[in-house]
Amino acid sequence: MDLFSPTARGRAVPTLRAALFLALAASLSACAGSGIPGLAPPQTSVPEVDATHFPTLGGPQPDRREPLTTEQQQKLQRDLERLARQQQAKQVPQAQ
Repeated sequence: MDLFSPTARGRAVPTLRAALFLALAASLSACAGSGIPGLAPPQTSVPEVDATHFPTLGGPQPDRREPLTTEQQQKLQRDLERLARQQQAKQVPQAQ
């Protein structure tokens, strides 16, 4: 019997359609239910995080300091100016 004859192709097409239909039905039924063993998604153990918190990515917690008050800013500015004058005074004798 020749596979390419009109009678052979006539019998093969309905069989092929039936096989494709069964494969499609099986794949759709696998997606529809979770009761089929081996096809359910894996259950991971992810800890619950409060919605107000951002998850950390393993880095250290940021050091949050209070902003400086006006007096603290002025003291810091005076200290920095004093240190800058001291550094400049150390460099002037070396240049002469």
